Amino acid sequence: MKGSLIALAELFGLSSRGVRTSAFRLAADDWLDVERVGRRSYYGLSDVGLLRVQHADRRIYEFNHPQWDGRWTLAVLVGSMRASKRLDLKRELLWESFGQLAPNVFAHPHADHTSLREILKAANAEETVAVLSAESLDAYARRPLQVIMKETFKLEHVERSWKQFIARFSPVLSIYRSLAPVESFFVRTLLIHEYRRVLLRDPNLPEALLPVNWPGLHARHLCGELYGVLLAPSELFLQSHVETADGALVKTPRAITRRLSTR
Repeated sequence: MKGSLIALAELFGLSSRGVRTSAFRLAADDWLDVERVGRRSYYGLSDVGLLRVQHADRRIYEFNHPQWDGRWTLAVLVGSMRASKRLDLKRELLWESFGQLAPNVFAHPHADHTSLREILKAANAEETVAVLSAESLDAYARRPLQVIMKETFKLEHVERSWKQFIARFSPVLSIYRSLAPVESFFVRTLLIHEYRRVLLRDPNLPEALLPVNWPGLHARHLCGELYGVLLAPSELFLQSHVETADGALVKTPRAITRRLSTR
């Protein structure tokens, strides 16, 4: 319900007007659906919004990745499409951690092909994007590949952001037991927001392609540990303060339980 959303947003210093404006824009951008019951408005993810969240959910909460086999997935935009549609597709590929090698060429070292197929299908771009597989050859120098990693994926900026994340949230490990439920919800929300913000700029490269002592690995484990200890008290707060179209929020959504089991 909009009232519940406004009350939660106030904890972060957001105004009711700002929340209404943001909800309106998210609905206009096909992130949210709105159900009106009398004078009340209830918001839920649209089909497109759910697909986007599921892609982000896999990246944020499913922490384990298979060993890299040395191959790359290339997505090459080859057909004609409207400029706005092309821009939206590029944005979706970048959100999925593809690096842009050239204006219409995107690469990823271990792409989630389920997510990639969903992105192309949702964009109606299955006939205008060629998906290829490539690998570097041992007979040639690896220096150009290292340059690609540094310049295409902006690793220095991402590394600095991960170090800031670690410095900001590490102290919570020593005080989380003293937090009230509302404080646990507050910290858990900021934790995932900040983690997601950096993660969406992190190409999530295999360890074989990462610099030595990559702080993203530490940040991943820190986020998982904090999320686990903050979950129960923050859920208690939500159950007592959030109203849905079916009444009060009475239990932890199954998706959150799955997150802990796959962490």
